[in-house]
Amino acid sequence: MSPPLLLSLHPGTALHDDQGLLTVRHRWGRTPLGPYTPPLAEALHTLAAGPTAVDEAADRINATARSCGLPPEPQLALFHHCLDRLGHTLQRHATHGSRPLATAVPLALEAAPRPGPVPDTPLTLDRAAHLRPVDGQLALESPRSGFRVRVEDPRAATPLALLARPASRAELGRHCHELPEGARTALLTLLYSTGFLHPVQDARRAETADLPPGWSFHELLAYDGARAGPRDRVYGPVFPLRDTEPPPPPVTRPATGRTIPLRRPDLGRAAREDRTFTDVLESRASRRTYGERPLSRDQLGELLYRAARVRTVLDARPEDDRPYAVTSRPYPSAGSAYELELYAAVHRCHGLDRGLYHYDPLGHALTALPGTPGAVDDLLREASAATGAAPPPDVHLTLVSRIKRLSWKYAAHSYALTLKNTGVLLQTLSLVATAMGLSGCAVGGGDSETPVRAFGLAAHTEIPVGAFLLGSAPADGPVPGNPRDTA
Repeated sequence: MSPPLLLSLHPGTALHDDQGLLTVRHRWGRTPLGPYTPPLAEALHTLAAGPTAVDEAADRINATARSCGLPPEPQLALFHHCLDRLGHTLQRHATHGSRPLATAVPLALEAAPRPGPVPDTPLTLDRAAHLRPVDGQLALESPRSGFRVRVEDPRAATPLALLARPASRAELGRHCHELPEGARTALLTLLYSTGFLHPVQDARRAETADLPPGWSFHELLAYDGARAGPRDRVYGPVFPLRDTEPPPPPVTRPATGRTIPLRRPDLGRAAREDRTFTDVLESRASRRTYGERPLSRDQLGELLYRAARVRTVLDARPEDDRPYAVTSRPYPSAGSAYELELYAAVHRCHGLDRGLYHYDPLGHALTALPGTPGAVDDLLREASAATGAAPPPDVHLTLVSRIKRLSWKYAAHSYALTLKNTGVLLQTLSLVATAMGLSGCAVGGGDSETPVRAFGLAAHTEIPVGAFLLGSAPADGPVPGNPRDTA
């Protein structure tokens, strides 16, 4: 006979008698359960004290009910009703003797165990399941489960390894000698009820275990991390680093090197000469061919000024829950963080030497960076590979995220936010290039190490997140508009 799964209330859960109504207060708020009675309260206090078998809690209810002169059956029914209501705060434990093997911790208010017994077929792990250390213990997680399973005994790891492919109970028994059948059954029951195991009807395929069509594991995990979702992590603008380090500056210091000032365009003239916004938006397209005459420094400067300059700097206002300085720029940014930097690999540009540069959005200038001609070539080769062997652009712009500018304020989803900000800036660059009559093309892929090496970026602190290819328009190309070349 297999040992029963044990239950316990999540640490920090508290029971209260609210004017005769038994109420449980937990991580997600409060849940009223029904009339407060000594048998029910004692059973739930037992669950709060530690892992307890449901039958043991039921025996306590029977004994307490009789001592109080209450019929036990209604108390037992109310107890099982409470267990159903408290699925989001009930931990489940698989044990071997007195030793815990694994504990399933609910991560969401909607977390509920899968009903029914474990099917008597081969089983396999969910394809989104993964193991990682959490608070000093190995934990099994999946974006498709509302639970985290803590592996509390190394012997529980062997079945997990075997279940990476469909495995029968007999096969698990042959390879898990250290766990008797009852302990294995308890572990399988825990994993099945929490959505980590799926039955395999056909030995070649387990459709319920597979990822949703069109999704990769990493994309599913990234999507799960980008939303509040069914997780117990801290989420949102909670300033997780406020007490440990100062906020990164709103504008990074200009790089060390030769400074090349850029001409500030006449925005009034641009407003008079530009096509309408609708015309620009409707004619925007990715252009991967370039004119014989190269882009000019003034054209590059105008594009950067109109798309990415700092318009104003606003000081911190802690009294308004803004404990860090922010800037205003032509494109929107989550929390006004403006963590994106622009680096340029110049292939050909009238008025600029071929080489690497950093754009200073506050001073509206370029800073020449050290680097070999090979670094420019590497970036151009990547651009060509990403655009179907198109000719090299005049200028390759790399968008780099100072990610801590976001993570200082936001918990759990800073990377997702910086990708959204990247899309906004790429669209702004595309529209400005179209309005100026230039060829432009956004690039979302590429080897992240190439710009890290080229520009000397700090790993995991300055991360490449996108690129934009820019050049003059071919004389007979489909790009309308006045390029306004003043070089």
